[in-house]
Parts: sequence; C-alpha cells; structure tokens
Amino acid sequence: MNRREFMKILLGGGASILLKRAHGYHLPSLLTRSMTLPPPQVNTFSSEIIMNSRRSYHGGYSGTLSEQILTNALWAASRAPQVAPNRTIYVALPDNVYQYDPIAHDLIPHQSGNHLSESNLAFEIGVAGDLAEDAGTALHYAHLAATSFWTTTAGQPSCCPKESARNNANSNWNPSQSIHIANCYGLMGTVSGVTSTCVAISSNSSLPNPSTDGPVILENALAALKYGEDFISNELNLEQLSQLAWASYGNTPHMTANNRGGLTAASAVANYYLTGRIYIVRSEGVERYHIRLPSGQASTRDHRIERVTDGDRRPQLRSAVPRIPQTAPNYIVYCAVTADRWQLIEAGYCAAGALLQATSMDLQGYFTGHFDPAEQTAIIDTLGIPATDLPLMLFSAGQESVGINESRSRAIQSLNAQPNPFSGKIEVKYALALATHVRISIYDVTGRRIKNLANTRQAAGTYTVIWDGTDDVGIRIPKGNYYITINAASKEYRKKITKIK
Repeated sequence: MNRREFMKILLGGGASILLKRAHGYHLPSLLTRSMTLPPPQVNTFSSEIIMNSRRSYHGGYSGTLSEQILTNALWAASRAPQVAPNRTIYVALPDNVYQYDPIAHDLIPHQSGNHLSESNLAFEIGVAGDLAEDAGTALHYAHLAATSFWTTTAGQPSCCPKESARNNANSNWNPSQSIHIANCYGLMGTVSGVTSTCVAISSNSSLPNPSTDGPVILENALAALKYGEDFISNELNLEQLSQLAWASYGNTPHMTANNRGGLTAASAVANYYLTGRIYIVRSEGVERYHIRLPSGQASTRDHRIERVTDGDRRPQLRSAVPRIPQTAPNYIVYCAVTADRWQLIEAGYCAAGALLQATSMDLQGYFTGHFDPAEQTAIIDTLGIPATDLPLMLFSAGQESVGINESRSRAIQSLNAQPNPFSGKIEVKYALALATHVRISIYDVTGRRIKNLANTRQAAGTYTVIWDGTDDVGIRIPKGNYYITINAASKEYRKKITKIK
C-alpha cells in the first residue's frame, strides 16, 4: 500500500471496517431463507477517481464474484434518495431471485430457480418502481460500487446495464412493478483499471478542469449523502459548478466500443441522449454544458459552457416550479429530446453523480423530477432554452443551511399514533417544524414496505394521515407489530404500532 492509499483510508475514517478484497469465491447457493449480508466494505478510492474510471463491459464475464461485492452493490443502490413512491431492489443469483431489504440489509427469497439473463453472470440487480429516473439514481451507485473494488487490471468485477437483462427480469422475475433497468455483474479477465487521468479539458477555458481525485472515499460519501432542500444563499463558484457538471455527465478516459468518448454516466449503446442539453443556472445567466467539441463528433471531448440566456432567471424558475427548493443558489437542469425510459434513466444517473460529488465537496444537493408538461414548458420558457429540450430532472446545489452543531431532528417536532394498539384504523399525527419533502410509509418488522401514505412537499404545520390497515393494493394485513416511518429533511423518524386484529 502506497502513502496515497494509506492517507485515503485515514481521511475516510473507514480503516476499522476495511476487509480483505476477495474476488475468487462463489456466492452462497441454495438459499431457502432470508440471508443477512455482511456490512458494506470501505475501499480506498475517492468518489472522483471511481467516477473517472467507471465503464461498462458488455461481455466476457465469468460467474464468480464475492459476497462482499454483491453486498456493496446492493447497499449502494439503496443509498440513492428515493424520488418515487415505490422502489423495489431485486437481485438474481444462480439459485433464486431475491428482494433486497435495505433496512434489515438482507435478502428475502422471491422467485425460485436460476433466472439470470446470461449463464456466465455472477448476479444481476434490477430496480422496479414508479419512475425510471429513480431506478437510474440507484443503479448508478450500484455500478460505481463494483468499480471501487478494482485493485489491478486483471480478474476484476465488471458491470453493465443491459436492456436484455431488463427484458428477462420483467419476464421471469415476477416483479411487483416494471423493472426499468438491470445491471449485470461478473468477473472480467481484464479491465482498464483505476485512473485519475483528466480528459475533460475546456477548449475555450470557460470552465476550470475538474479534479479526478479527492480526499473523500466513495463508500464514506455514499454512507453520508448530503441530501436536503434547505440552502444558504451563497452561490457556488465556477470551479464548484465545473466539478458538479463533470460528475454528472463529463468525459472520462475510456472510449466506447463504437468509438465515442466515455462519460461518468453510462448510456444505452453510448447514445448519450443528454449531450448538449444540460443547463447550469446561476445569477449571471443560463449556460449550456458541452461535453463535445464544436464539431459535435461523438469521439471528441470537451468541458465548456456556452451562455444561452443573460441575467438572473433563478427567481422566475422558483416561481415557475414551486416544488423545487426555493433557497438553492444554483440549479442544473438535465434535458433530452424525449422523455423516454432510457433518457430518464440517464437523467437519474446525472443527478446521482451530482449528489455524490456535492457530498464529497461538503455541499448539499436535491433532486426534483417527474415534471408534467406544464412544468416542462414553464422551465423552458423561464430559462430561454430550446423548446425541443425537455427538462427531465433538476438538481439543486449549494451549502446546507443547517450549521455544524445544529440538528435536523427539529424537522419533526412530534409524532403520535392513536389508538395504539388498533384494530381498524389508526390516526397518525405529526408536527412539521419546517417546509420540506415528507414521505410516510408503513413497514413490517422485517423491513418490508407495506404501504405508502404520503410522498409530497409540505409547509410547516400539523398534519394527520389515516392508515386503514391495508397494503398498497388494498388487502388487509394480518395482526402484528409494524412501524410508521417518516422521512423528512434527510432524517428518518419511526414509531412502533401494533395491529391486534
């Protein structure tokens, strides 16, 4: 271990759980009961160097990877903030398909038999839910998690999002909702390796070069993502915005199989649907972020901005879409020509990369998506961008408003449920101290989500929701212990309740 790696372990604070890297033993087989996974492993590489090194390998796998790699990939997927009411993470192993429980951190048998899309894969991870962009945020982190295990260029874990795997999963895994994308994992004989070489260099010096390495280790950043809606007003400088834009969708050293410059985000057949359709909003104006030279050739690389609209459009943007964070000093808008599934997935990749980078820079970020046509038109008109660039996701960035010694626990001032125990209905009352996004769900004692009661932005005040003891499809659940969970202002609040009949 060289001095640089040693310092990263110390800076990351992860030395106490740094485990051996093991690529060569098979995953447990013939599981018939839930399996508790080991804790996620902290490796030695920064968020930036892993984003710079990430690439997809479409074939040439063998079916041998460690349980630790599986663990880290599933855990990383679950770390992405949920921007949809429902998200279910599935994993297919050679014996069964399992559902991953992020609260208990274990695997629950879901579908018996080998349902891998390719016989030489170690495992596949698919995300089902309401929104394709939500699946994109989760599986981007799962992809980075596998890359973080690279130690050499030989015999390393590889990952590739595949449409064929997604089609197979929807046909054979019996998912609760449509699986939007599935990542394939296997052992690759040769990989490109971890590199800090920077190829995102501005052709006109409009952006400073991004850093392709940093002091914060990937797993430590994922464990403490700074996701929230309350910001101080200080604008980010051009260096910080350059870094966030690059982490979203910037150039990396690899060339794709069809001779296109690879990016920090994956793309279906390297189509890179968001190219030239990412906009940075700051007080000086609205700028388009370019990843290709003016020729537009996909084999070229660039890292520059171009002014689209002069003047501060942030107040109008906040008024046009009131559900975006109103105090964020800067916004990045991810657009595409159509709002189809692959475009939405890429927008999810972008937002996830920006949040990871913001956290590693001690900044805060927040996702807003699923814009309806009226919101899309309002954003387009407000920013003065082409009508053909449909906004898919918006990333709010800045410094969080909570001080170092303050606590976010004040977001929920009280949480009560009556009657408890209950038999028919239970009334959940809570007091919200600040305006924030609130998600309320019911879980059983195994950590399985039973029902979503609310998923919306709310102003400060007192609220009441009623749970009638049914699940998401209206079926009454059996008696037993359950948990009411409220996620607000990046914190989780939980109360145990008992159903007696």
